[in-house]
Amino acid sequence: PLPRRATLWAAATYALAALALGWPALVGKFLVNPRSDQFIAGYAFRGYAGTTLKAGEGFPLWNPYLFGGMPYVAAMHGDIFYPTFLLRMILPTDVAMTWSFMIHAFLAGFFTYGFLRAWGLGFLPSLIGGVAYLMGGPIAAYVSPGHDGKLYIGALFPLALWLLLFGIRDGRSWAWGALSLVVGLAVLSPHPQLLQYMLLGCGAFALYIAFAGAQTPNGDIVRLERSVALKRLGLALGAVALGGLMGAIQYLPVREYVPFSPRSGGREYEFATQYSFPIEELFNTYLPQFSGILNSYWGRNNIHLHSEYLGAVALFLAGAGLKSGRRGFRWFWIGTLIVSTLWALGQYTPFYRLIYAVVPGTPYFRAPSTMIFIAAFSVAVLAALGTERLLAGKVSRTYALGWLGFGLAVALLASVGALTNMSKVIANSWAGEYQMTLI
Repeated sequence: PLPRRATLWAAATYALAALALGWPALVGKFLVNPRSDQFIAGYAFRGYAGTTLKAGEGFPLWNPYLFGGMPYVAAMHGDIFYPTFLLRMILPTDVAMTWSFMIHAFLAGFFTYGFLRAWGLGFLPSLIGGVAYLMGGPIAAYVSPGHDGKLYIGALFPLALWLLLFGIRDGRSWAWGALSLVVGLAVLSPHPQLLQYMLLGCGAFALYIAFAGAQTPNGDIVRLERSVALKRLGLALGAVALGGLMGAIQYLPVREYVPFSPRSGGREYEFATQYSFPIEELFNTYLPQFSGILNSYWGRNNIHLHSEYLGAVALFLAGAGLKSGRRGFRWFWIGTLIVSTLWALGQYTPFYRLIYAVVPGTPYFRAPSTMIFIAAFSVAVLAALGTERLLAGKVSRTYALGWLGFGLAVALLASVGALTNMSKVIANSWAGEYQMTLI
């Protein structure tokens, strides 16, 4: 049953979750890791713009402090025009950046809750789905390396899906204006690679609800006539195009600067797959410390400032969600999980050869692993479906005991040093300049 003031209860839950993750902010600490590019360079970029804005000089157009000088807007010095710049006009730069992380972590959970409720899931399954997404490593761990653009798009993704439901399924005209605003904000984040992933995910979901049918909160399945579906898909495409135009203030200067960039014309396959997700690190989704992090990382990517941990409870619930009665919805997110995981693995499977050859823009990027936030959202949705089955008493005791046995087996292996020995064997199975010492 839906509790009174359900939305406020959900908002309070996500606020507490975000504060639990970023509690040092409450005593004025900066949340960004000292080893990150954000600490080394991004903070200075944002501090410079904050100074010129506070002085009434507007946005800087030139950065004289790098090399012999660089364009400020065209070289994409962070979230220049994204609304978070307003925080830097009234707060110290580090405080403004810290609270922009906190706010967007909260929004990631809250928008996921809203999306799941709009599909027709109950209060508690939707609440759990939002918590699984917010607290999972692919979202929560963006704070430590200071990957604000990734976090912004990670938070906007469920909101865009929510608006697609209103627009395509329900035919609400206001949704197209709201969607264009969300896309415009994503463009201004500015993180072109995750923007591409967000648009691909939204596009696939739009096609699904337009042609396969969508559920309403009261349980009805809406199947649109083909002409209506095509018209609403056209409106969705128009909203995306309008959102792209909103970002022209950032990307028109970038177009002029591209010929001077080392990535001009795209790069080779080896560069485009430089930061793929090593297959052995999939175990991190259950045991976050398996491959280590920061100074303790022994994996193939040389640096590891983030986390892929999805949560043992979330994985348990997601497994239960694989048999959800919401068949079409379930299969869409299972498919999305498979595709996004294969995409994130990059060079470690042949699948990415197809992506590199077919998907525009891929040669300009070098971190397929960043697609993992789509996989994390898919797991959160499946966890919500699993919670629904659990509350209905449809999760078998055998399934629960199987997970308990798996957890005990992992704990036993860890206690006798087997996982450490396994990691040493894996780390020693490749050689080269990127191999790190296991600590």
